[in-house]
Amino acid sequence: MPVHESPLARLERHARARALDVAVVEQREQGGRGGWASLTWNELYRRVIDGAAGMIEAGVNPGQVVVIRVPTGIRQLELELATRVAGAVPLLLPDHLDPAEVGRLLDEIQVRLVIVDDESRLPLLRRAALAEAQLFECDDRSWERLRGMGLERRKRQPDLLSYVDSARAGAPSSAVLGLPREKSQAWLFRPECSGMLSDLGPEDVVLLTGEATDRFTTVARDAQLTAGCTLAWVERPDQLEAALTHVHPTHVLLDHTTAKVLEDLLAVGRVDGVPWHETPVEVLEVNSARVAEARLRGKDRKLAAEIDALAPWWGERMRMLVLDLRVNHTVSGMASALGFRLGRIAHHPAARLELAREHGVVVVPSAPVMEVPSEALPRRGRAGAEIDAAFSLA
Repeated sequence: MPVHESPLARLERHARARALDVAVVEQREQGGRGGWASLTWNELYRRVIDGAAGMIEAGVNPGQVVVIRVPTGIRQLELELATRVAGAVPLLLPDHLDPAEVGRLLDEIQVRLVIVDDESRLPLLRRAALAEAQLFECDDRSWERLRGMGLERRKRQPDLLSYVDSARAGAPSSAVLGLPREKSQAWLFRPECSGMLSDLGPEDVVLLTGEATDRFTTVARDAQLTAGCTLAWVERPDQLEAALTHVHPTHVLLDHTTAKVLEDLLAVGRVDGVPWHETPVEVLEVNSARVAEARLRGKDRKLAAEIDALAPWWGERMRMLVLDLRVNHTVSGMASALGFRLGRIAHHPAARLELAREHGVVVVPSAPVMEVPSEALPRRGRAGAEIDAAFSLA
């Protein structure tokens, strides 16, 4: 498939070919209990194109910047894709950036829209001069209203998104991140990588952990859009076990935060509500020794074989494990014993991005004015008169 396809082209392709297949899954808190929600490719496509048209209707022009600060999950993915389809640039800022640095970064670019789910997301932006930007407080109801605006705009201007797509052809559209730097000023950069993400296929089910502002999750989200596979996305390490049970992934992609504690998660892992082994740490240790080519005694060889009890924790479809961290002997030993492949990705060096120079702003033509008929509704004729076609059952 063409690597240069626009987000709109990729979404359209998956909506046609995989309309009823699940595109994205997330865990939600419902009444204090964990619940799961999902969207099919057709649902995601419709919501994204309406959201993109709604952004344009609200005044966002292709080439401008949209700052997105909402929780990890489906809504963040929808907003990011809608921004890209609208021709704008999604900008994601880590919470640990200094507000003064954020102010400097945002003052250098043309921010048109700031999207937050709560006022608590705003202090990071307090030093930025955003007089020309609109604030969009995005809850379920406001997101529905924006998509409704977009649907009406697309009815009046059916070629709106195709025009934007052609006007921005060849321009990078993927998310831009803020990069804190210890000994110098922060940068904006667009994360890129090489490795196993290019091998994902439409039948794969990917479980991803990590924050939206992490470079690893950012390249993984774009890879999913290209491949058309199912993406289940959770943010925290403590959500991993429940996600594995619900999703049964073929690929598990762990950000560096979750990768650091994977051994701890394996040690306390439960299968069907009970620990997978009485002495899990010992089982992991002997498998680590085996992959390091240590000579095992008969008792240890028997103990190493009991790693099979951990297989159901990962699910029956598990094939590949990818860690955004160097893999140690414990993890490699476990993967080898269970028959998982260890995937690799290589992050490209973070190059400083000059957004003001890279993206020229394109003004979208106004939608044609709809003629309003003299009567608000068609009427039935009186007896013997011709019936208005709007009332035909056909």
